Amino acid sequence: MGKMNFLIVTGLSGAGKSMAVNALEDIGFFCIDNIPVALLPRIVDFALQGENQLNRVAVVMDVRGVRSIEKLQEALADLDEKKIEYDILFLDANDAAIQRRYKETRRQHPLAAAEKIPITEAIARERRLLQPLRDKAKYVIDTSLLSAAQNRERVCSLFLDKGESPMELMVVSFGFKYGLPQEAEIGRAAQQEC
Repeated sequence: MGKMNFLIVTGLSGAGKSMAVNALEDIGFFCIDNIPVALLPRIVDFALQGENQLNRVAVVMDVRGVRSIEKLQEALADLDEKKIEYDILFLDANDAAIQRRYKETRRQHPLAAAEKIPITEAIARERRLLQPLRDKAKYVIDTSLLSAAQNRERVCSLFLDKGESPMELMVVSFGFKYGLPQEAEIGRAAQQEC
């Protein structure tokens, strides 16, 4: 039974957390998105239990599940008290990039929608709320100028072991008589994604 690699993925809404979590799943992390801050210690306990022990776990905590700085600090203090080692990956972007991304996707910022406030105010409030996580973060990635592929590459490079590669090679033997094998189509789609 090895040591668990526990990662808290957080950051501003629109900064690329979903892309980061997808990259982490692809390299072997068990990922849980959008957890309420009060569940953080319980998820760690579950991940460490007997046969269920997970080696690499990433949880996404953001403004959807963190509504008070006090509750956030309590949850982190609980992990520290239990001597649970964890790292924090904080994804950030400048206000202009976040506003542009929300405009392009035609989605609403979670705080702007919930509290009926302008997006500029929502971003500022979110920055204040998540500041304790940013202060404790081991990794901070500013995605303002990164494409989705570059963000994915940066995350993979941080969490892949030396010599490990996110690319998988599969060799398939086939005859054209029956058409292309289904695996060839999957490989092409995965190749285009990266």
